[in-house]
Amino acid sequence: MKKTRIAVVGFGQRGGAFVALAMQESAQVELAGICDSSPERLRSFAKKNHCTAPLYTSVEKMLEEARPEGVVISVPDFQHAPVAVTVLKHGCAVLLEKPMAPTVEGCREILKHAAKSRGVLLGFVLRSHPVYRKVKELLDAGTVGQIMNLQADEELSVMHGASYMRRWHRRVANSGGFMLAKCSHDIDILSWLVGENPCRVSSFGSLAFFTPEKLKHEFCSECPDRACRFRFAGEMVAMDEEEASSPSRYGFDRCVYTKDKDVIDHQVVDFEYPSGVTASFSLDLFAPAPRRRLKVVGTAGYIEADTRTLTVGVAFSDGRKPQTFALKQENASGHGGSDLALFRKFVAMTRGEKTDLAGLEAGLASTVVGVAIETARRERRVVELPPSAYEGAPK
Repeated sequence: MKKTRIAVVGFGQRGGAFVALAMQESAQVELAGICDSSPERLRSFAKKNHCTAPLYTSVEKMLEEARPEGVVISVPDFQHAPVAVTVLKHGCAVLLEKPMAPTVEGCREILKHAAKSRGVLLGFVLRSHPVYRKVKELLDAGTVGQIMNLQADEELSVMHGASYMRRWHRRVANSGGFMLAKCSHDIDILSWLVGENPCRVSSFGSLAFFTPEKLKHEFCSECPDRACRFRFAGEMVAMDEEEASSPSRYGFDRCVYTKDKDVIDHQVVDFEYPSGVTASFSLDLFAPAPRRRLKVVGTAGYIEADTRTLTVGVAFSDGRKPQTFALKQENASGHGGSDLALFRKFVAMTRGEKTDLAGLEAGLASTVVGVAIETARRERRVVELPPSAYEGAPK
């Protein structure tokens, strides 16, 4: 079989993960090119990992010379729309990291150009996660009767949560807000499980801990507090040797307490769906280890799921014996093995195969809801989402 030519745009943490997956899948995939604004970072990676793929700092040049069939886009959120449009104009298939774009207008700009491409797949990896696949299977089978309520949360490890206070995500203008930048996965998974998009959302949250009066120095490498639990150690970013040796010069080790940010550090969200189903979601940035938990309450019992333990349990309200499903991570890639599953689906889509994962409709919907959540939080009100709010994406 002819290898599928895949390129990656944006060599950060996520882009690097997809480059590694493309190299791992070399029997089916040819890494046609890697593009990033930093030639030093690209050269450093290529040398360290014995990567011989062509390196580019221009998306247009990469598309013209490398001629990829599929392109993974993993640039900062505010660059998603312009980069995706450029790639789509060349007819390539696109795997676009979440969220689709931080604004609804950006999503609709992508939609304008998607029809002439080989397709767009969103990076909502949770749909490939064994825990959520099992929950979906149970719900579709009517295991707990009619769905009434969902309760979900995401727990970020301390340094992962803190990284959003120092990276470009710290400005809502760049990301659309913490809930959209980080939890668009979760917005999507709730709608996927319920089978419809929310019609109302409300939200509360604020910046209550990472506040500027605690600032001791703008950069960790220059700060005298060597015992600070949030001291930068290179987490969540990809750096070349020069950047790693002098992180403050490039802003990588910015203090988490700086005042030039407007994101939250804790948040809760309530959803209502057209069928009457309700849901709640909470975000924790200070957990000892990462985890997502979910409880789905139905008229015949409830389902509880945990991504850390890879378990799904069912308790029945009619006297039947409870069930527990111990699941397995299918491979060693990130998000419980979901990264590789998503990447393989993308390669198959590039070859013309149908996919059941999240596409344009889900991408637009997640941004619509994410923007509404930020509006609800900021304006302290319930935001209505009529069907017209989701119009524009192909069915």
